[in-house]
Amino acid sequence: MKPKQLLLLILLSAIWGGSFIFMRILAPVFGATGTACLRLLIASFFLLGYYQVIRYKIQWKRDYKFLCMIGVINSAIPFYCYSWVSLCIP
Repeated sequence: MKPKQLLLLILLSAIWGGSFIFMRILAPVFGATGTACLRLLIASFFLLGYYQVIRYKIQWKRDYKFLCMIGVINSAIPFYCYSWVSLCIP
């Protein structure tokens, strides 16, 4: 593994792990649904910005059902569950 790849992996793990710490802080303030929505909203803005930089065109009309299904199953439900659990665990 090259040093640049290792640095990117460490950065990615810090961002990913830090989001769970912030979820623990934000869940009592915004609730489980608000915290999950806020996390997904911030992530979607970053992803859309990245797509603008690399000039990737999303085929919204063609793929909207698939994108919604993947978004709900892989992001919305797990992040809601993480937020809800952070309210229950001491």
